[in-house]
Amino acid sequence: MRDQRDPDLMLVEEMLAPPALDDARRSLEYWQQRHRALPLYRRRDRREAVEMVTRWEARVRAAQQARFDASPIGKVLAAFGIRLHAWHVFTKSGLLSLAWGAVPRPVKLVAGGLAAAWLLVAAGIAAVCFALLAQLA
Repeated sequence: MRDQRDPDLMLVEEMLAPPALDDARRSLEYWQQRHRALPLYRRRDRREAVEMVTRWEARVRAAQQARFDASPIGKVLAAFGIRLHAWHVFTKSGLLSLAWGAVPRPVKLVAGGLAAAWLLVAAGIAAVCFALLAQLA
């Protein structure tokens, strides 16, 4: 007996599958360009464009994930139960956010405090320099 799949289930799977990556990117670019081109007084159209940009960004990510999952590396990682989001991890900002997410909260607080202190000192030095230049002029 032949293994025959239900055509309705096949149609549903096809409809739920992410779009082709190139098509998704073109649609995303269209909605981004439309949002930039619309004047401010067309609020409803701008709101629709923003909503569609959000939807198409998610579809682009899904298409990228599907492409990654179909690659040999993705299949090997899936065999081990590891699912990486290739669209996020393998970019520079993705690696930085992944590393920052691994840093414990107290270390983040200390780093934020040091950065704030450095900015205050830099602002103070700049103010002193401007005051000295004002006195010389």
